[in-house]
Amino acid sequence: MKKALLIITALIIVSIIAYAILGGFKEVEKSIEEDALVSIAGTEYQGKIGSDSLQMLFMQAKDLVESEATANAIAIAYYGEADAKTGAVYNFIGVAIGDEMIYEMPKGWEIKTFKRSTSVKGCIEANVLAMPTPDDMLQELKMFAIDQNIAVDSMFIEFYPGPNQLCVQLLGAE
Repeated sequence: MKKALLIITALIIVSIIAYAILGGFKEVEKSIEEDALVSIAGTEYQGKIGSDSLQMLFMQAKDLVESEATANAIAIAYYGEADAKTGAVYNFIGVAIGDEMIYEMPKGWEIKTFKRSTSVKGCIEANVLAMPTPDDMLQELKMFAIDQNIAVDSMFIEFYPGPNQLCVQLLGAE
């Protein structure tokens, strides 16, 4: 019995250390952005999260981030949260861009700009095994906005600037 307890304790300690190394205890860095302006080159998507067509669009965006200097991050603008019953979403998926043009934009893609006077942004760098989900970050940002007395819209944008990086920007009310 004593031996089993020592083994279980050792496993728990190793698990906690591994979780910490992966970044599991990192806090989401929150900030208030004034005059938020986000430009995304991408395409509209309506359907379910996890569908093959959404994954294909995500991979197109990933390829652009790797090949185009002006493509900063994979970006997904959600016009609202997913439908609780069906899991359907309505979003604009593509890449966040700077002021320069994208030269190899996929056919049918367009550039959309989202502008708000204020937004709340949260970023974290951690291994995907220990990183909070975008939904968890969104809920945390909503609470932060309430604490900061900032009126927010139902629209938010997820950014994936690197393999272990996630940012969520909750846009302020228009």
